[in-house]
This record gives sequence, structure tokens and C-alpha cells, in this order.
Amino acid sequence: MNKTNKWNEWFAGLTDGDGYFYINKKEQSISFELTTHMSDSRVLRDIKNTLKAGSIKLRANTNGIRYRVKQKSVIIDIVNRLNGKLHNPTRIEQFKEVCKLLDINFRISPILLDKNNSYIAGLIDSDGTLAISTSYSSSENSQKSGMEGKFLRLVHSKSHNQIYLKISSQHKNYLLFIQNSYGFGSIYEEKINKKNKKMNPIYHWTIRSYDDFLLIWDSLKNYPLRSVKMHRLRLSFLYFKYKKIKYHLKESETLEFKIWKKFCKSWFKYSI
Repeated sequence: MNKTNKWNEWFAGLTDGDGYFYINKKEQSISFELTTHMSDSRVLRDIKNTLKAGSIKLRANTNGIRYRVKQKSVIIDIVNRLNGKLHNPTRIEQFKEVCKLLDINFRISPILLDKNNSYIAGLIDSDGTLAISTSYSSSENSQKSGMEGKFLRLVHSKSHNQIYLKISSQHKNYLLFIQNSYGFGSIYEEKINKKNKKMNPIYHWTIRSYDDFLLIWDSLKNYPLRSVKMHRLRLSFLYFKYKKIKYHLKESETLEFKIWKKFCKSWFKYSI
């Protein structure tokens, strides 16, 4: 498969996660936007360089950065690249309207993806959460805020931590599609506060085990992540290694614990 098609598959995953088509029906115009964390500005530069158009600007009062393009010829190029490759129901509804306005035939996406499809890389780059949760902390560390607090809680969490990668959506069938395409991970429903009657349930496709992380790594061999999440994905195997040999349980003055502490510091290298 050629590089352009692999890029388009990645771009489709990225668009399903963080992309947006804005249609101005009065002016019969379309714009495309994609927003990421500022630490992933290189992702947007890659898109701008590939499409040879558009602007990249920081979003006011946020840590976000946005790519936007309005030129009709570029919008048509984007549509042709994405047609038949989108899977998020919300994005597909927008895309159908765009195709209709441009008089382009909408192509139905495949029922399942090939395991070598780079869509998953784009989806994780945009909508993926790769983190280590901690379920216990001292009263002192629990009061610490920001990155320092997260770092200290992880360092001293002992056995009360769990790595995970997840994709979240209101569309359960969409996550089932991801699960069935790649053949691993589990889906669970987030409990919703019953007082908020208008809120729709949120579903999460999640991986936590060493075996599942090996599978996701294997799926990304042909097209690695382009976001800073790749940094954490590489570190995930050190996490499993250090947990297995119990570096996280050693006394604070030991060499093993200092290695665990160094790992924790590296985990928070990027604010993601």
C-alpha cells in the first residue's frame, strides 16, 4: 500500500477524533478544522505541509492549537482523501452534508478494518488517552496540584497504579467496530450521574494488559503514532518491566526505587 493511502488512513482516524467540518449554508461554503494540544503542533504542521494550505493558530486561553482551511480546492482534496475511510457516526453525518454540497458521491466505509490499517494510529493520536491511574495517595501528596502532584502520587503509589490506553465515545457500536477490527481491548460503560438526565452514556474501549499493549504496538509498526503519545507508548513496556521486578515497591533510598522514580519523571515529560 502506498504512503499516500497510509497517510490518508491516519488522517481519517485523526479527523474522526479531533476534526470538524463547518458548513455555512448561507454562503454555501465549507471549512475544515482540527484541534490538538499545543505539544502536538508537529501533527498539524504535517497536515499543513501535506495539503499545502491552511493556517495554524493557538486557541485563546487554552492549551489547544488549531489547523483551519477554507479553500474549496483543498476541501475537495480532503474529502477525496477521507471518503470511505471515516467511521465515527458524528463525523460521518457532517461528511455526508459536505459531499452533498460538493456534489461528490459519499462512499460507505468497510464493515471492519484490516489490522494493518493506519486508522488506529490517527485515532489514538487524536482521541486516545494513555495514562497511569493511581488509586491511593498520602494525604500530603493528594493535596499537590499540577504535574508535581501527579508525579508524586505515581512515584509513591506502590501497588495502587494501573496503566491504560482508551478511546471514548457516546457511540458504543463505533467502539465495537474498533474492538472487532483489531481483535483486542474491552468496552465498558461509564456510570452517569442520574441527576443529569440529559447526559448520554459514555463508552470506553480500553486496554490494560501487557499482551494488549504488545498487540497495539504490533498494529502500529507500519505507521507509528505521530503525537507525543508515542513517548508514553514506548515507556509502557518499561512500566510493565519495572512492575514485574517490583522496583515500585522498593525503599526510597535504593537504586531500584530511583530507577522507578526516573521512569515516573519521564512519563510526565510532556503535558498531555
